[in-house]
Amino acid sequence: MEIVNFGHFKPLNETGVIFYENEHQQDWYDLRKGLTNWTEQGEFVDAVYGAWALVQPDEDSLTNGTVTNVEHDPSRLVPHNKIVVGIDAAPSEIAPGMLFQAGVFLPAPPVITPMPNLSPRQLWLGALEINLTKAQVMAQIGTIADAKLRATLEIEMTEPPLDGFVRDSFAVERLRELMGIPVDQFDTLWLWAGTL
Repeated sequence: MEIVNFGHFKPLNETGVIFYENEHQQDWYDLRKGLTNWTEQGEFVDAVYGAWALVQPDEDSLTNGTVTNVEHDPSRLVPHNKIVVGIDAAPSEIAPGMLFQAGVFLPAPPVITPMPNLSPRQLWLGALEINLTKAQVMAQIGTIADAKLRATLEIEMTEPPLDGFVRDSFAVERLRELMGIPVDQFDTLWLWAGTL
């Protein structure tokens, strides 16, 4: 599969009309004319490449990023602060969300489901699901030798933030460790408790 990076195009608005120019001072519209064929009526026929992708560049890169749009007709692309890539492939082979890194397309990273915050009710019903009562948890916290840590966890577990318990908070993670619950099991339980 041939992949050609035509550059990162930025808008120019010197005359009141917006043009897009890449780092090589190539105008997008002029460049595109040489890469496409049109009927006399102005209808798109074909292009040098079967697929065209717009890539949102990463913060620290002008060559790597995430695909935002894929078209078979490059005239449908508006490369406003985007990288334009021509691909010798069908448009269905490239999808938004894929990564463009070092001149190749990589699968989109998996979508990570954010952990919901839990109300005190949800947290304690979740604990009860694995046969842990609030009293047992508080008794276990009471065995912590470090007085400041013990007091902190007692406060955190009895007076949670107004928006609920946060999965990756210090207190919740210490609770998980203290109770000896594996991360995978705890995360599954947390998601389930979020539905209560």
